[in-house]
Amino acid sequence: MTSELLRGFYLGDVLIEPLRGQVTGPAGSAHLPPKAVEVLVCLARDPGQLVTRETLLHRVWGADGGSNEALSHAISDVRHALKDHHDDPTYIQTLPKRGYRLLVDPEPVTESTSSVIGGSEKGVRVSDIGLLENLKRRGVLETAIAYMVVGWLLIQVADIVFERLLLPGWAATFVTVLVIAGFPIALVLSWYLEFRDGRAILHKMSPVDARRRRFGRTYLSVLAALGIAAVAVYIYDRNIGLPSADVPEVRKLSYEPPPIVENSIAVLPFLSIDGSEETGIFANGLAEDVIVRLSRVPGLHVAARGDSHSLSPNSSSQQVRERLRVQLYLQGSVEVAGNEMRVAVQMIDAETGFHVLGRQFQKPRDAFFDVRDEITSLTVANVRVALPPEVQAAALNIEDDPSVDAYVLYRRGIDTARGPASIGSITAALGWFDAALEVDPEYAAAHAGRCATYVRGYTEVDDSSYIEKAQAACSTALALNPNLDIVHTALGDLYVSTGQYADAEAQYQRALRKDPSSVDALIGLGRTYQRMKRPEDAEASLRQAVNIHPGNADAFNTLGVFLFQTGRFAEAARQYEYVVALDPGDMRGLGNLASAYMLQGRFAESAEAFERVLALEPTKGAYSNLGLMKYYLGDFDAAIEHHERAVELQENDYLARINLADALWVAEQPQPARQQYEIAAQLADSALRVNPNDPLILMDLAWIRTALGQHERAAELIGRSKALAADDPYVHYIDGLMHTRLGDEKAALAAFSTAVDLGYSTRLLAGDPNIGSLRHDARFERMVSLAE
Repeated sequence: MTSELLRGFYLGDVLIEPLRGQVTGPAGSAHLPPKAVEVLVCLARDPGQLVTRETLLHRVWGADGGSNEALSHAISDVRHALKDHHDDPTYIQTLPKRGYRLLVDPEPVTESTSSVIGGSEKGVRVSDIGLLENLKRRGVLETAIAYMVVGWLLIQVADIVFERLLLPGWAATFVTVLVIAGFPIALVLSWYLEFRDGRAILHKMSPVDARRRRFGRTYLSVLAALGIAAVAVYIYDRNIGLPSADVPEVRKLSYEPPPIVENSIAVLPFLSIDGSEETGIFANGLAEDVIVRLSRVPGLHVAARGDSHSLSPNSSSQQVRERLRVQLYLQGSVEVAGNEMRVAVQMIDAETGFHVLGRQFQKPRDAFFDVRDEITSLTVANVRVALPPEVQAAALNIEDDPSVDAYVLYRRGIDTARGPASIGSITAALGWFDAALEVDPEYAAAHAGRCATYVRGYTEVDDSSYIEKAQAACSTALALNPNLDIVHTALGDLYVSTGQYADAEAQYQRALRKDPSSVDALIGLGRTYQRMKRPEDAEASLRQAVNIHPGNADAFNTLGVFLFQTGRFAEAARQYEYVVALDPGDMRGLGNLASAYMLQGRFAESAEAFERVLALEPTKGAYSNLGLMKYYLGDFDAAIEHHERAVELQENDYLARINLADALWVAEQPQPARQQYEIAAQLADSALRVNPNDPLILMDLAWIRTALGQHERAAELIGRSKALAADDPYVHYIDGLMHTRLGDEKAALAAFSTAVDLGYSTRLLAGDPNIGSLRHDARFERMVSLAE
């Protein structure tokens, strides 16, 4: 029996060739290691019987030669080759702690009963058979019919299914050309597979061969022809190219920055030569004071301090031009040695990199303010050549100068206040301002610093005691110097945060009367108008802020947010593109840009933007958003991967769990999807106990219950959500998805129609994989097209 098995045997329709270590079945061929072959032969000797682990180890490895691990590895190799499964075995059954059983009786390979051997007397010469008979006997006609049927099915599948799977357009063209090219190859193969030495060989199939009919002449010819044609078409496409429709080239994330504004200048941070703290204070203060004074010159556009200081002191003219979008810029250096101060300053043309002026100052430390004023005057005098005649020649005098010692303490407070907001940093900043006021009690800028710090303390730390303190400090500052626009801007910010929008508007307007080029005041005024339901005034104020400071990324971003919130996604995307062009590492701008692309249905571009966000900082939100884009693009494996990373970063976020479950469900992985839905349900239930009337939690939980098949509970939840948020488009969108999952197309269409009417993106709706077959419903297509 063993010798017969070694010559080969069948397990069902799988051929085992022990001497070659080969397993051949419907799924193809696989190689078996020698020990795995011996184990399989041992099992085949006693089919249907338990073969103990000890017996197998003794027969295959000899006495004391093997191990249970080696045997398990060999069994695993056999199962892999047979495409067998441990949990639902077809061939090999595991009996725990005992051994294994072969479930299929082996049938040894017998001599072929076929054939008239080529060249024998019973051989039939080709010339003795007519053409039609020849074609019949060789199966050419049968192959032709089979190939045309298979080819037609392939083309139909490509035409109907590929588009829904979001496969590229060339895939259907490739299949069509493949089928056409493979037809003559199939006929030739069918003919020549029956030739031996120039004679026809006619086969009569044995019973064993009958079980292998799927590998017979016709099927082999068709499959081989398709394989050969696939290789040939691929080579042709690589070297010559298949016909294709003109497809617009997908644009990478590279954007044109905003135009350079005439009469524009930036002041870069001044370099501290010796690197000491005091020299750094003088360098930063000098640059900022010059910015403030230049911004008061009518008609001169000055880059904001935050934008200018995003560059290093010795940045190249190209970097300045690309980031700040100005014609000219100042750069300089400060060195303090004892009581002496040395300052060097240059004005440079951002387009050419040529110096317009250069000046050096060496004066006592106490003459700091004289140096500042002289730099301002020189700058205005040299810029004035490029300014229109009506532009004033001198900057405005903002306030009386304090003592240098008070100024140094004040600057320390400013630098501390600009750090991350916390009780500690706010307390430290207030301490520096108080120290400056001890030196000079009437130093208005120090009172203004206290005012702005208290305002920030209230908005960031949420300490209501700061409100009265902020108002008192602001009032003192204005009493000492009514020209301090930053005080009015700080009060405006305070009133916005407390909901006093009319008072906020008045303060921002006062700030703009003092300094019409104050971007902070213009942005604050625009946000105030939004809350006052005055969208036209809000847009006008925000556009004015954009026009005043050409390189202010925050102004472009704020305008983009306004346009986004009003549903003007294409216009919003343009503003965000400016932000990214000015600062490619701006995560906020990239995230906003990706969201604007998403709501326009530009999923590939949105995914690329989210990938750049991830490259900057791998956060849960970035992974979730990128996963959503891959989900809409039909790349479900990538979507699952990104959603899993999001869940790893924040396991208790039920929305991340829902996103992962949705991706698993459309990827036809129902069990893992259900597990994620169940975890999400527990987390959402906990959130609902904290806030039982949150319409968004109710909405999300309704979708989870629908996915889990708990339809009555889901209907109750979505009903409560709609009652609480009847004007929220997302609630009606989820309602539509629930009806789609239930197969109620009429109710789904009604819910989707309401969502679209309330502002839900038709691009998102049309691209949602959960829509399924409803996407091709004429009523759905009409609803989406009419809304667009």
